[in-house]
Amino acid sequence: MRMGGISRTGGAYDTPGDVMQRKHGNSQLTPFGRGIAVGYIITAAAAAAGALVMLVLGADGGIAWLPALAAAAAGSFFCGRTAGKTRRREGLKTGAICGVMYIAPLILIGIFTGMAQGALLPVKLLLCLGFAMAGGVAGVNSPER
Repeated sequence: MRMGGISRTGGAYDTPGDVMQRKHGNSQLTPFGRGIAVGYIITAAAAAAGALVMLVLGADGGIAWLPALAAAAAGSFFCGRTAGKTRRREGLKTGAICGVMYIAPLILIGIFTGMAQGALLPVKLLLCLGFAMAGGVAGVNSPER
């Protein structure tokens, strides 16, 4: 039974709900979930690579913050980039939201385990936020798939 309307593509549609078609399974949080998943995978890989380099070179454990900071920066960049590429609008805002969602669990885990270092905590927060925002802009401006 036809309802007598025209869809966006110019054809007739069967139900009034067809006018507001959405991509199946994509919610407003999907870009952030994808971004955080990619960001944590990149962080884990970069941290493992940094630990391996430190092991091979026989570096002192006192500089372990350096590869950890680099891993967090790389992970937050790709977190923002993935979210920006998925969402395709408002790169700075998307990156900032994704950066906060990325770093908040890391800070909370550090506080609860007693591993959070007071001086490095705001640096890590600002660094991850900045890299995620830059990643959000890069993702929005990246070419289509």
